[in-house]
Amino acid sequence: MGHRPFKWIPHDGGRHAIPINSNPGDDTQALCGVDVPKPTAPLPVLARCWPTCQSCDTAWREHEGIPAYPRSELSIRRT
Repeated sequence: MGHRPFKWIPHDGGRHAIPINSNPGDDTQALCGVDVPKPTAPLPVLARCWPTCQSCDTAWREHEGIPAYPRSELSIRRT
């Protein structure tokens, strides 16, 4: 797995994808277009369990070349 240009952070009840190179304390824009303040303190442990922003997820998958979720039955590899 190579360099990933985004990371996921919790904001306003959901997990949003932001650029990996944003600086601590800087506000940044998530893939969904929402302005997200980057936290300066450690994140709550349960924040990684928050629901994923669907708009961020769609944009992230498109950028990474990953099929949309849920995948169609034809796109799932059968073994």
